[in-house]
Amino acid sequence: MLKALIMLKREREDMGRDEKPMALEELSEYGDEQLETLVGEAVEFCNDAARSGKLVDKLEEVATSDSEASACHSLATGLNSVLLDFKDRGIGRLKTCSANDLTLYNTGSNTNLDSKLLMKVSDGKSKSKPDIYESRYEDLLKSAPGLGTLSFEELAAYMETNQVSGSQSSKSAETVPRIEWSDIVSCLEVKKSQGEWRQPLRRNWEQHGYSTRSLIQDGALYQLPRGFNLFKEATDDPRFKSPNPTPSPAPNVSGSRTDRTVRGGLKRERDPNDSLDEPSSKRSKTSSSGDECNTPLWSVHPGLLPPEIQCSFYGLELLRSRWNRTHSIVTLFSDDEFSLRWYDSQGCIRSHAISLSGEELPLAVATIILLQRFHAPMRGMANIELKANIDGEETFFDIPSSARPRWEVRGRRPMAVRPLPVAGKEISEQGRNSTPPPAKTPLDNCFFKWYWRESDRKAEKHVVDVAKARAQKYLPEGHASDVIDHLPDIYHSEDYEPLSTFHIRSFCQMDTTGALIPCAMMSKRLVSMEEAFEPDEVRVQVWDILRCLFLLWALGISHGDVSLDNIMSTLPSEDGTKRMVLNDFDLALVMTPGDESPGENGLVERTGTRPFMALDVLDDTDRLVKRIRRYDIESVFWSLLWYCSRKWDWNEGTNQQIWGRKWRWLRHLNVKDPVPDADVEEECIPLWTAVAVTICTEEHTLMVSKTQDSLLANKPPRTDKDFLELCETMFPRAERYKSWPWMDFAIKKDRGPPS
Repeated sequence: MLKALIMLKREREDMGRDEKPMALEELSEYGDEQLETLVGEAVEFCNDAARSGKLVDKLEEVATSDSEASACHSLATGLNSVLLDFKDRGIGRLKTCSANDLTLYNTGSNTNLDSKLLMKVSDGKSKSKPDIYESRYEDLLKSAPGLGTLSFEELAAYMETNQVSGSQSSKSAETVPRIEWSDIVSCLEVKKSQGEWRQPLRRNWEQHGYSTRSLIQDGALYQLPRGFNLFKEATDDPRFKSPNPTPSPAPNVSGSRTDRTVRGGLKRERDPNDSLDEPSSKRSKTSSSGDECNTPLWSVHPGLLPPEIQCSFYGLELLRSRWNRTHSIVTLFSDDEFSLRWYDSQGCIRSHAISLSGEELPLAVATIILLQRFHAPMRGMANIELKANIDGEETFFDIPSSARPRWEVRGRRPMAVRPLPVAGKEISEQGRNSTPPPAKTPLDNCFFKWYWRESDRKAEKHVVDVAKARAQKYLPEGHASDVIDHLPDIYHSEDYEPLSTFHIRSFCQMDTTGALIPCAMMSKRLVSMEEAFEPDEVRVQVWDILRCLFLLWALGISHGDVSLDNIMSTLPSEDGTKRMVLNDFDLALVMTPGDESPGENGLVERTGTRPFMALDVLDDTDRLVKRIRRYDIESVFWSLLWYCSRKWDWNEGTNQQIWGRKWRWLRHLNVKDPVPDADVEEECIPLWTAVAVTICTEEHTLMVSKTQDSLLANKPPRTDKDFLELCETMFPRAERYKSWPWMDFAIKKDRGPPS
């Protein structure tokens, strides 16, 4: 793990401006050399009684302390003694950070950190702050204004006997600066389950017999056998196992909820023993890794979460504290064992535990030294210059400081905000008072999105550009606009491959499947359908989306995530006209024109936002259902139902539970005279009725056709045209939609469009 971090540090922040990235073999040799130098410096420190005496004294206090609170303070002081010793020491080619970016460890007992959402997971029993946190020297001073301008050494000395917190000041709580999650560099969890450590630390330390060679063992420390999976090995290590095996959450957490919109959660396995009619208040909890957890966490560990899960919570809090946070680091001190965790959008990498009381103390010291030398990129704060090419003009911009990513399926962590204007580099170099020229496209009309996507998938802009190009090529003259006018205008898209989750896993010799790459995108601003259209407008103009979806499939584009959030509107033009737009092609797939399904790539893994998913897809417990056009069209109607009412609990639980709740609603719906629920607004009633009848009639017909005893059982499957003709009975098409028989349009494979 240390070698992998050294290799990544070199590529992300130690490489000179004129240097080129190293070839993998050369980079591996570099990692070997620097690791040996680093461990050698740590061994020298541990064998020097004068230099390492305070660390050993404090570790002994940790071992013999009666409470975790006192253990935390002793441990923080001991770690700070290492940071003080190595502050100005050079270690090989590992570049040190600037004086202002030096860090210290502080206990978190008095730190006010908000983590209410995470506390709900454990019935209010999880910790709201870490036992110990690492923070920049400058941020620690800002959090306690009463300390003035203490030097780094003076602050460390002060912290040895005092707690640094905003309570030092007599000002009101509202005006006192405090440490936020975004100010924390790394977290430490301290766990004491037994009194004395397994062997005395001082006896080994006083022998001054720590050896670089014994730790590295002629390269065994960092030369892993081919095919070695660090994550699997660490997971199988019995030292990591909880007394009661509860799944540990990986950082793939479902999204946030607003008063009008609910984002989809994670895909979860179906529990064969789960009752679909079980009240929602009694549904079992699920772990955020996507595995079913039938036992609530608080019943397994009353009042206390396992340290592994608590570490995951810290990692999640750090990841969501900044939009540009690429990863987070959490350390676990469990009795005399020390281990490191790296959390990112793809999951968690966990190192083997080492014993502080044995011969491995220098490895823990080497880790602390390496973390001290991290700059912002290796601390997880990516240095990203925000600029986009808009209509051929390079435009610099900023985003609101409050912008935060939201968690969605597969760690995509999207953040979408209105960009803020700033002067470009060329302007700032001319002087403060220079006036930047007006942009061709004002930022008021733009929208910025940052998200993580799978490395084997195409960026949204690529998918949209392909769809527009195929519309121009294949659709009859005058009808390309039936697609192009209802797709987003994406000005700029940029991948940040150096920040991919692939690299750390590759350097650790782990499986790199599922690697994620951050992507920045600037597009023309859209507004929500709810904001733009009244219900009577929706009932007519929804055909723009139905026609666009139908033609996209004919052109070989599968959207795969139709939801209320993703059906949007253009800004009104000067004459007040506006158009519905199908947005957000995160899950879209590009097929060969004429294909009816994306095949293996269209399995349930990419099904979209669950409240709006087709029933057949929700009910597919064996993950065999492939994408077809009708499922996207069905999702339009579930979206319209959500537009009318907000009472549904179709975003919580497993796919099978959501399927069951939707079917219960359909079973109790009177098709001949559907009665809207109380929260359906008066103007929505006609639309609500039309949607309800359409969905209920279609699903009833499908269910009958699947019944073996039915006379309809041997009839061929319903076609997309059948479904759209059913839709037309409740959503009559306006004249402008009847100028072309678009429901019969198809592209023959390897041929042009039909004559």
